Amino acid sequence: MYEALAETYKAMEPGMKMLIEYKFFEPAFYHTDLADWGMAYNMALKLGEQAQVLVDTGHHAQGTNVEHIVAYLLDEQRLGGFHFNSRKYADDDLIVGAIHPYELFLIFYQILEASADANPGVRRNADEIAYMIDQSHNIEPKIPAMIRSVLNVQTQYAKALLINLDEVHAAQEAQDVMAAEDAVRSAFEIDVTPLLVSIREELGLPADPMKAYRESGYAERIASRGVGGASW
Repeated sequence: MYEALAETYKAMEPGMKMLIEYKFFEPAFYHTDLADWGMAYNMALKLGEQAQVLVDTGHHAQGTNVEHIVAYLLDEQRLGGFHFNSRKYADDDLIVGAIHPYELFLIFYQILEASADANPGVRRNADEIAYMIDQSHNIEPKIPAMIRSVLNVQTQYAKALLINLDEVHAAQEAQDVMAAEDAVRSAFEIDVTPLLVSIREELGLPADPMKAYRESGYAERIASRGVGGASW
């Protein structure tokens, strides 16, 4: 694995990045060469500064503190990007935020915290993250499921923006765990729907993207092409 990645790394141009993903296990055959974020991080260190870690939010053991991994990689300036999805049992590739919305919120909290870090390298890493959706919708219609995924991401990011970081820092310095937790949790509990509607209207976009899609007739048009066309 290292030899293959090293050969590819040598062929990369200066402006390119190599994002190294990992997977706890693959249901088809279980063992993977890069089984967790630490192995991907170690591989990135061996390859060079253009190699970074790609965090897939479903590629972890049950109970893993994903936002802690995100914070650590940001501090090391090696967080390359995300594959956003959600999981209940294993690598389910469900709609992001469908199972653990608070986890998604806390991930964005760590990114925003890093964006205000005193270290310019950490701030740059936070600003250059590649965001991707990696999901497999077997029951939900594909396009509405993707729209829901984007809406969930927007919702949790908007909530994270409302965290008063100064209040959190003051509570941390005072060793007041409950005050720090309250400063974070209170932002999560705010209904940001009116804010998101207002922003979409300012941008000239539909206030309700899901409703706009349903009323557009696009689903019916692609379904009329046949079974193959509808699946795409």
